[in-house]
Amino acid sequence: SIMSYNGAAIIAMVGKDCVAIASDTRLGVQAQTIACDFQKIFPMEQKLMIGLAGLASDVQTV
Repeated sequence: SIMSYNGAAIIAMVGKDCVAIASDTRLGVQAQTIACDFQKIFPMEQKLMIGLAGLASDVQTV
């Protein structure tokens, strides 16, 4: 079921003059890996990024 393709790890950190955003790129169900290049961080504007760690179909909608 597509409803089981969810979950991820995303972390963001801010410094004095910088920002770092990182995520895993794995898409899978439990121990089964479907892809290792699934994008989860997206630029929305020049200074705005969004990280989506939920349901894979929702991430693909963005």
